[in-house]
Amino acid sequence: MLRFLNALRPVADRAAREYRRSASVVSFNHDGLEIARIKTERRWLPVWHILVFAYLVLLIRLIAVVDIGPAGYAVRMEAMQNGSVLERAAAKVMTMDPMSRQIAIKIRGGLDAIF
Repeated sequence: MLRFLNALRPVADRAAREYRRSASVVSFNHDGLEIARIKTERRWLPVWHILVFAYLVLLIRLIAVVDIGPAGYAVRMEAMQNGSVLERAAAKVMTMDPMSRQIAIKIRGGLDAIF
């Protein structure tokens, strides 16, 4: 019996590989209706994760500059650039570009006018 099952093993492996490569998955509904769904391949890291991460970095930068001001932010960035490897990497990511700086200054000015 084991010899027979071992002989069928390559056939089952090949069928499993072919099934994984297929473009659709057929299943049956609770009432017996056959449903074919398109099977999409998943990427390891979807693009939207990278975009959300970049957006969050920009948002955190803006909040930090609005909270402590451009001068305080520059002092903290200098301190981070002289720190450990992780702090230097964070300082490179969190360096302020001119456009973000102007947006943060305008938000800070608007908040100062309100409060």
